[in-house]
Amino acid sequence: MLKVSFIVPAACLIAAACTGRAENVDADSPAVKAPVTIDTTAAPPPAGTPATWAVSPSGIGTVRVGASLDELKTAAGDVTVPAAGGDCHYVRGGSLPSGVSVMLARNVVARVDIDSGGVTTAEGVGVGDPDSRVNDAYAGRVTAMPHKYVQGAQYLTVKGASPADSTHRIVFEVEKGRVARFRAGRVPEVEWVERCG
Repeated sequence: MLKVSFIVPAACLIAAACTGRAENVDADSPAVKAPVTIDTTAAPPPAGTPATWAVSPSGIGTVRVGASLDELKTAAGDVTVPAAGGDCHYVRGGSLPSGVSVMLARNVVARVDIDSGGVTTAEGVGVGDPDSRVNDAYAGRVTAMPHKYVQGAQYLTVKGASPADSTHRIVFEVEKGRVARFRAGRVPEVEWVERCG
């Protein structure tokens, strides 16, 4: 965490450092004289990078469709499991990124749901992207259907890359031409519109 006495020059220095461009800075310039204190006690960044948590038809990162609850906990840490039983429920937490929830059907990972930005598919498609990005990234593998509840919206369903894989999908929900949310997993759960309902 940075504690800055003079924000603008320090921000300029940081921006220059982040871009990787070396710039000549006059030693007498105000930017050099601005005191900057670095807090070395700041917490490290959260585990997992976008590449680590890439979504595919068969899961997200090391969380795989078909995994047991114990395997899920090994891959994602201490996820919060509802106390009530049932054949279907969602878990969150652990090291899973914000906006990601995992559906368990009979205590087996059936699908993952992504409801906010920051997490993308292995091909780089995420919440907020235009529907054309889905069609370009998965050319020849996309089927469009009207949305069950939202007028003018649609589901873009992507089949697995291998013709032999007939059981895994990614389903993008597109509203007003943009991805509003998406999910990945096995048939039939990945196609359930009402989630566990």
